[in-house]
Amino acid sequence: MIPSQERRETFPNGIEAFFLVVALFGLEYLVGAAFRDAGYFQRYNLSDVSAVIQLVGNGLLFSGLLAYKRLSYASLFHPAPHSVIATVGTLSLPILLLVPGLLLAMSAVESMLVWYFPLSRAEQAMFERMMAPGLGTLVAVCILAPLLEEMLFRGVILRSFLHQYPRHTAILASATLFGLAHMNIYQFVVGLALGSLAGWLYERARSLWPCIFLHSTYNSLIAYLSLTAQDPPQGLGADLPVSYWFAAATAALLGTTMLRRMLGQRT
Repeated sequence: MIPSQERRETFPNGIEAFFLVVALFGLEYLVGAAFRDAGYFQRYNLSDVSAVIQLVGNGLLFSGLLAYKRLSYASLFHPAPHSVIATVGTLSLPILLLVPGLLLAMSAVESMLVWYFPLSRAEQAMFERMMAPGLGTLVAVCILAPLLEEMLFRGVILRSFLHQYPRHTAILASATLFGLAHMNIYQFVVGLALGSLAGWLYERARSLWPCIFLHSTYNSLIAYLSLTAQDPPQGLGADLPVSYWFAAATAALLGTTMLRRMLGQRT
């Protein structure tokens, strides 16, 4: 880890990280209640208001966290010695190659989970709201969620875990917490896989930007396919020809090979 002015490098530990996520939910609930009392839910689109609530809740949490740890945003996002442009420019292509195959693999796993654990009406409504057309949905799914979630789960939680636990344990623990934060079994599996990959990227590159790029690209592809497909989000890729699956798998293998060669040694 690059030397910095950060204090309390081992905050949070595993238990504290769990309560940090609970605190975030509590802050978002309180902000949402204030917005509801002010009548914003009646005057504005629900997806737009939800995006603002998410932004305000996370802003409050990070203001306190960074002040407590005496950590700057620059150090949070990119503690590596090499430049952001070099990092993103080097890793963006293999990440782009990897994402379609990862999405199809996760879609297949989700389809199996839906078959074993059918969606309730409440869960169906939740996924429909998440993918509802609108600018607020796109901003929340493709920009805010990747940015804010990576700041918390990789930038703060995994960063601290790497000071306390073996790196594989740290990555898996932060990814598990990331999956649990979605509070349903379908997104838990995706969160575990995506969080593990993002955690490996962070541990090797020492930068949040590749993690944010991976997360944003994955969510953006889901949003595009969900808004253009006839099937619900859980059925993405089910009707694609075998050639698409083969091409995605080949690209994912190439992207994985490139990442392993580029990041074979921790920086």
